Amino acid sequence: MGGENASSPLPPQRKLKLLGLHGFRTSGDILKRQLSKWSPSILDLMDLDTLDGPFPCLGKSDVEGYFEGPYYEWFRFNKDYTEFEGVEDAISFISDYMKTHGPYDGLVGFSQGAVLSGLLAGLQEKAMALQDVASIKFVILTSPAQLREKDLKVVYEAPAIKCPAVILLGEKDWLRPMGEEVVESFHEPLVIRHRYGHTVPRLDSETTNTLVNFLKTRLGNDYQEEAALQEEAALREEAALGSEAYAEDVCVAV
Repeated sequence: MGGENASSPLPPQRKLKLLGLHGFRTSGDILKRQLSKWSPSILDLMDLDTLDGPFPCLGKSDVEGYFEGPYYEWFRFNKDYTEFEGVEDAISFISDYMKTHGPYDGLVGFSQGAVLSGLLAGLQEKAMALQDVASIKFVILTSPAQLREKDLKVVYEAPAIKCPAVILLGEKDWLRPMGEEVVESFHEPLVIRHRYGHTVPRLDSETTNTLVNFLKTRLGNDYQEEAALQEEAALREEAALGSEAYAEDVCVAV
């Protein structure tokens, strides 16, 4: 009986549950539509959830005329990107959502959403926030930047953030120099470079395969963990059955 349990098939492999954080003055629905450019071979590995930022848009959105509103912001900043408002509120907002709707395997963000995704991974890893939220196993950052809030500078300093990361940088993206700084703040990230600007890019077959392999590796890790847990459970059951059989033999002998 123990042998049968040990060889029982594993359940169907699940999708990776991801929380998507949208760009500045857009929305969760818009992010879903932007990511729909990616191949089904990528999207079929994801169970994507999105939410809108906590602050309604206060100015003109760059996507007006392309996507309908309403539009939202995660936090606000001055023109020099040196002063910020609402960052702590955004962190708490996302943390509460993750506790209620998670656990999530990872985060996928674009622009301002990518800034927050990378920041959240670092904050959690360095025990500065999200300590009551399930571990973020990886992040996918498209057009990211560091958040240059003085109290958060330590997040990007050594040691590098070890959370596995995919970072997509556009050749014509005005934010690319700041994205290169994000690359340096993560430990051996997977960097995908494309020829476009500040956008969620269409991916060619090579970059599609690269991202698919990354995601399958994350799923493979879960599969191995599940197999190890099932094997451990089978061994425990087999040991319990052996103890019962020994007890029965003792009773018969007596």
